[in-house]
Amino acid sequence: MALGFKMGASGASGAKVYVDGVKTNAKEVKILNVPSGNSVSVNLNCLMSTLPYNFYYGSAVVYNNEIHILGGSGNLTAHYKWNGSTWTSVSTLPYRLYSSPAVVYNNEIHILGGIYGTTSHYKWNGSTWTSVSTLPYNFESGSAVVYNNEIHILGGGNLTPHYKWNGSTWTSVSTLRYEFYKGSAVVYNNEIHILGSGYGGNQTNHYKWNDSSWSRVSTLPYEFVNGSTVVYNNEIHILGSSYGSNQTKHYKWNGSTWSNVSTLPYDFSYGSAVVYNNEIHILGKSTNHYLISMIIDKIVESIT
Repeated sequence: MALGFKMGASGASGAKVYVDGVKTNAKEVKILNVPSGNSVSVNLNCLMSTLPYNFYYGSAVVYNNEIHILGGSGNLTAHYKWNGSTWTSVSTLPYRLYSSPAVVYNNEIHILGGIYGTTSHYKWNGSTWTSVSTLPYNFESGSAVVYNNEIHILGGGNLTPHYKWNGSTWTSVSTLRYEFYKGSAVVYNNEIHILGSGYGGNQTNHYKWNDSSWSRVSTLPYEFVNGSTVVYNNEIHILGSSYGSNQTKHYKWNGSTWSNVSTLPYDFSYGSAVVYNNEIHILGKSTNHYLISMIIDKIVESIT
């Protein structure tokens, strides 16, 4: 029999609830067979949009409170933005962007390297693309993050380089502890974390950089290659993979332990994940765009 609950605690006021793909501000949601007073985690994945093209091996960022998708095999020079309801074409990229990261730095979007522009580095100021620098090595299938107000690029085709950009100059920072290629990187608790790899036996590696040295953090809960990583609610989330049967996996790291979060709504790899309006969005491998809604609350009153 379907029971219901009135949302308490963090979900009580203005909660965002997705039921059958429709956002509501409802305070009551019907669920199945959970006794009153028990904790509940409800995953209501929502199809948010159909992407304007087949987004595969491109990059996505949040910029000026909109999601931007850039390049990828379906349209190598495409640049679109989503304002929460509609996709709009923004620009034509200055080169073919494929297997290349993008970051937001000093309120501008930076695109770096890729298979068709291995040492290219351009920025978007909201109206125009301009060339910024020549990257210090052939950079494709690596990762980039903004850390201590500098852009860091890590690994890729050359496997172990680590350089940083201070706004005018590239400087070598370190040699990575393993061959990092088609993995993912994030900044978490003021340290750079690199996770997974598509090279050698490094698919479950997880290391961190504290601005002076690398150290091993954990063994990932599955082989993580060509997936995506975000920091959400002060935890690292890894989503999907192209390796083995891991395309729908979703785990999180709380600083000490990995735990299973959800099953993704489709086979997710070669796409991008972002946090937008305090919610995780996964985009691509095809034209899919889903919100991964995680409502964690307590049942305070059963509704018959």
